[in-house]
Amino acid sequence: MTLDRKNAARVLTEIAKLLELQGENVHRIRAFANASRVVERVEGNLQEMVRNGEILQIKGVGRGTAAVLEELAAGRRPQTLEELYDSIPEGVREMLTIPGLGPKKVRSLWQELGLRSMGELEYACRENRLVDLKGFGARTQEAVLGAIRFARRSSERRLISEAWVAQSMLEESLRSRTAVESVTLAGETRRFSETVGALDLVIESDDETAVGEILRAEVGAVERMGPGLWIGDVEDGFMVRARVAPRSEWATALLWSTGSDDHLEALMRRGKGLGLELREDGLWRGDTRVECADEEAVYEALGCQWVPPELRESGREVAVAAARALPDLVRPEELLGALHNHTTDSDGSASVEQMAAAADVRGWSFFGVADHSPVAFYANGVSAERLRDQWRRIDQFNRQRAGIRIVKGLEADILSDGTLDIPEGCEDGLEYVVASVHSAFRLGEEQQTERLVRAVSHPACRVLGHPTGRLLLVRPGYSLDLERVLQACAEHGVAVEINASPYRLDLDWRWAGRALELGIKLIVNPDAHSTEGLDDVSWGLSVARKAGATAKDLVNCAPIEDFLEP
Repeated sequence: MTLDRKNAARVLTEIAKLLELQGENVHRIRAFANASRVVERVEGNLQEMVRNGEILQIKGVGRGTAAVLEELAAGRRPQTLEELYDSIPEGVREMLTIPGLGPKKVRSLWQELGLRSMGELEYACRENRLVDLKGFGARTQEAVLGAIRFARRSSERRLISEAWVAQSMLEESLRSRTAVESVTLAGETRRFSETVGALDLVIESDDETAVGEILRAEVGAVERMGPGLWIGDVEDGFMVRARVAPRSEWATALLWSTGSDDHLEALMRRGKGLGLELREDGLWRGDTRVECADEEAVYEALGCQWVPPELRESGREVAVAAARALPDLVRPEELLGALHNHTTDSDGSASVEQMAAAADVRGWSFFGVADHSPVAFYANGVSAERLRDQWRRIDQFNRQRAGIRIVKGLEADILSDGTLDIPEGCEDGLEYVVASVHSAFRLGEEQQTERLVRAVSHPACRVLGHPTGRLLLVRPGYSLDLERVLQACAEHGVAVEINASPYRLDLDWRWAGRALELGIKLIVNPDAHSTEGLDDVSWGLSVARKAGATAKDLVNCAPIEDFLEP
């Protein structure tokens, strides 16, 4: 297996943090931290460079860090990391995952308060033991307690991208079995929820007993919980709910296993008004089953349009479907390009030309480069000189290659006072700016709101990037009045990003729907740092669909000239 740069950088960063947590020499800590940044950006085959010793010629990589890379290249956990794991309790290491608790603060909690686990830390917060600890105080204690609660709520859920892979693999495995007529994804995965608590499948079969035996072979600790319902878990920890139904019940079983409780309740109320009873085992008029070959037929019998799974959330969509007024949701084939992408000029892993060529293969007509601005030194932010050099290469590409246009952009950091970090003298040469927050997450709500309002009021700002700063299952968004920010975007004609990274999905579908009500254009951006990352647009498009967006609502689905020259 080839040594992965990002994984190598992650391990070096972890060692640096654990060394600091242990109170090691500052120079050794800095050596690992610096090497992490160098390794993540190094060009060429890292595995080969480590094997032949060339890595030692790279400034910032010394013998200690090179030894760690050699062990990783050999498929071993580095001895340095093993020793740190042995000397630092697991619960103490876990504290480093709490936003705002760096190694120095965790060391204080461990050494001065004697805390060795998340549970002990939570109890200490409730006992107000952090208030008088140097470097903490009441506000920090409150934030730590909130982060622990957030982590606990998040622990049983997984990202939609992870659920989709696991569920699809299980679906594929089951589909090949003789007793199985068909397998269909259902539940939160089919609705494209941001995070998923369980994998839901509907299996069409006339032989539940045989399917039960198949599930016992495919799913761990599976149990029959009632007629047709089997529950277990797969190896990577996902809970699995499998509904086994004969053909006569398949359509309503799928509908039932997909919709939220509110959606199903709204459908049942509508059915009752029509003299119909919607149940998991069918749609009934008295004792007579209404024959429904598929979901479309069930909705039609209830006097509704078929509701796309992404919309089956609040229940309000049922009335819209009954009025035959559901929007024509945006489709993947309508996407023409995206504007928030990174290259090796900042912290991406592919060049401008390679990224654009990959976009071309995907059928896009435009590709926006928005590398990080100078203040993002940790992400190799571009200087004015480097940005102009990038423009020269873009111009050359656009002259020589037909079919796709590279658009000159920048992801400019929104500084704490709301100004944009645009390299001096470069504003006129940029075709657009994505303005994003990457620092000062802890500003108060009013200050954070004013910061973003000022940023989107800047004439160069065309897109507000990942507006809330959330990382799913890791941290909630920063505190701000998002309504005011969206109203400012509407006033200044700024598009709002749906960041399609499955770790973000920011703006979420609820607020994206509000943005549409305000007349704001949305743009789905993969925030791609590799050619493969371009495919993340699919997750963002699902968010747009959940918000009720049509092609005309997205910057992505119109010629780029329409956006650049409104």
